[in-house]
Amino acid sequence: MNGITRFLLKNAFAVVLVGFALSSVGAYYSFHLFSNLRTDIEELLPTDARSVLDLKEVRGRLESTNNLSVVMFSSHPEGSKRFVDDLAAEVKKLPSDVSSGVEYKINEELAFFNDRKSLFVQLSDLKRIKNYIRAKINYEVQLYNPLTIFQEVNTPEPRLDLRAIQKKYEGQADSYSRFPDAYYASTDEKIRVLLVNQPGQSSGIEGAKNLKKSVSDLVAKLDPKKYAPDLAVRYTGGVADMIEEHEALIEDLALSTVVVCFLVMVAMLIYFRSIIGTFALFASLFAGTLMTFGLGFFEVGYLNANSAFMGSIVIGNGINFGIILLARFMEERRKHKGTPRSIAIALEKTFSATIVAALAAGLSYGSLILTSFRGFRQFGIIGFTGMVFCWIAAYTLLPALLIVFYRMGLLRKAVKPHKGIVIHLVSSMVKRFPKWILFMTAGLTIFSLAGLPRIDASMIETDMGKLRNRHSAESGSVHWSTFVDQVFQRYLSPLVVLPKENKNVPLIAEAVREAKAAAGEKSFIVKVSTIADFVPSQQVEKIKTLNEISRMLPQKLLSRLSPQEQKQVKDLLSPKSFKRFTENDLPELVKSKFRERDGTLGKLVLVEPSLSPELSKSDNLIQFVHEVREAVDKVEPGAAVAGTLPVTSDMFESIVKDGPKATLFAFIAVFLLIVILFRDFMTVAQCSFALLMGVLWILGFILNFHEKINFLNFIALPITFGIGVDYGVNIFQRYRMEKQKGIIHALEQTGGAVLLASFTTVTGYGSLLIASNQAFVSFGKLAVLGEFSCVIAAVISLPALIWYLQQKKAKHERTLANPVRNENMV
Repeated sequence: MNGITRFLLKNAFAVVLVGFALSSVGAYYSFHLFSNLRTDIEELLPTDARSVLDLKEVRGRLESTNNLSVVMFSSHPEGSKRFVDDLAAEVKKLPSDVSSGVEYKINEELAFFNDRKSLFVQLSDLKRIKNYIRAKINYEVQLYNPLTIFQEVNTPEPRLDLRAIQKKYEGQADSYSRFPDAYYASTDEKIRVLLVNQPGQSSGIEGAKNLKKSVSDLVAKLDPKKYAPDLAVRYTGGVADMIEEHEALIEDLALSTVVVCFLVMVAMLIYFRSIIGTFALFASLFAGTLMTFGLGFFEVGYLNANSAFMGSIVIGNGINFGIILLARFMEERRKHKGTPRSIAIALEKTFSATIVAALAAGLSYGSLILTSFRGFRQFGIIGFTGMVFCWIAAYTLLPALLIVFYRMGLLRKAVKPHKGIVIHLVSSMVKRFPKWILFMTAGLTIFSLAGLPRIDASMIETDMGKLRNRHSAESGSVHWSTFVDQVFQRYLSPLVVLPKENKNVPLIAEAVREAKAAAGEKSFIVKVSTIADFVPSQQVEKIKTLNEISRMLPQKLLSRLSPQEQKQVKDLLSPKSFKRFTENDLPELVKSKFRERDGTLGKLVLVEPSLSPELSKSDNLIQFVHEVREAVDKVEPGAAVAGTLPVTSDMFESIVKDGPKATLFAFIAVFLLIVILFRDFMTVAQCSFALLMGVLWILGFILNFHEKINFLNFIALPITFGIGVDYGVNIFQRYRMEKQKGIIHALEQTGGAVLLASFTTVTGYGSLLIASNQAFVSFGKLAVLGEFSCVIAAVISLPALIWYLQQKKAKHERTLANPVRNENMV
């Protein structure tokens, strides 16, 4: 360290200039990194995950894969109907790169199929009707024949349950015909829905914002109150979800960063009581942080929903190394040593402890890089880089700034001793009540061990609704989506299967239907649709049969039927039922569901999942997605099966696969680091004790209090290993170097800085507790608990054990040194 110290003393000003220059470059690229924030859930998955590849293919082939749902509430049906008509007319005028279509009623579609419903009747049923009519006519002829009227012949009257046949086919259209006047509305017409499709080429956040703004501007222009005094308009759907999650993330990000910086700065000023020292500390911290995210621009290029909060976390963790160094510098200054000498001692005495802490924390983050799950990987890359750059800045820029300020006469020559009240109370407690502390430590450990058998798949959070934006669930898009479900009573975003060849479409549809039938009531597949389902088969034969029926029913005979029978015949023999139609003749709304960007029609299969809340459970969701994929792969292996549900399913499986791997690597890496750097059994044992206790206690909390693990808070487990070592290393390295002074001295001299470092880390993690995104709240909660567990183990439990053993040893030595006195006492 002498060489580094001499270099810093000689080139302090140059080091500061280089540090600020690199910080400026880092700030430029950090801005661009944070400007590219991607909140889509698929951004958390590996780029080669099937659901991600399938979703990419679907977005490339389909005109639209997302929509904005405009929900209208009013107790005046006629007013709301006029409003939705006018709004739809205005939305249709929007450019094609803003909106790719609007849906709000299906009157034309219902009329189209109603006019041709006889063609959707099975040929066998049509022949039954034909045979019934023929038999009925023959019966009537015989019944009223004057030649047979006096014959005692009992001719049975032909019978056919036409109502049963009618009900058989009415059920197929129930989900559509129940809409009042064919409008997307609730049965009482107090809720209406208009769907605006987002173009596939504008599927990002900017396209979503542009679409919502365009629609909301049109709503404001029309002024809902002109149509009905109580008419209210709300927004939901995938577009609104994306916007709310993105905006909430940015708001949470800004708030957490401000809170962390403010609280940490106040804590530094109170503890160090030096404005210049605090400024130097923060300057070096921000330099390391900006260089971290500047490099992150080239490493990852963008931030996802997991890595977005790394700014406050890097600040909260990265400042620890500077705190330890500055605290030792201040301690040496209080001993009236010169500034150059104090810096040299501080660098030398804290170097090994802080570099172990930095590497341990870095490796804990770095363990996440080994995973393919991008939600973990980005977090790990930025976390590892942050620990390295913040340590480098703390041991180069911080001492250089102190030297520059000293030479400028800004650094006070003498700093009064700061009496740490908290660490004084802790050291007194350790000294006076070591047995009680050890009893409580043992109890907490046993309690935690008792929960280990509960480790199983039920630990994983399966309800994605609990990880969403809290405000969205209470009064935003998620809340309003329940009213859309109430209107449609079905899943509006089905899974899309896109085979490569058209011939595989009916085969895949049949395979999925067979899978549904095989699973029975346990299947979460509700409906399988292809465009062929909207074009009846055997049309030529059916038209021939209808013509035969028509010829058997001349007008003279029809006039003798009851009004109800006449209506049934009219419906059966609708003029448009005598003309064959193809896919190209279908209504535009139907064709748009099955048309690709290049105009190809019908080369896809829609699989509609259940609305059951049971599908939100990970095991059921994974089963559902596997069920569909296996059926599809039997026909065309690897055919795209896209939608939000496959993405969520793959995420669950990726966490289960990558999480334990990262956790195991983090533990092994941190443990080997301690062994390699210290090579002293007692120091390794003491640091490992603090590590194991901290990790075991947080596991005990998770298992015994039934906390759920999700795609974000799982990260708290491996990074706790780095935290668990950090504080223990700093205290026990001081104890190791000044062992003759005892553990209480090491605790009193280093514990204050350790607690301050812990406070900054807790602040970094704790800032997430105020986030509206519940996934971040869950991570913040576990990370804070992990922090408390580790600091208690390092600052209270282990010092108490060492102090207790020291006192016991001293007592034993006194006993051996005074055998005569002991005998007399007996």
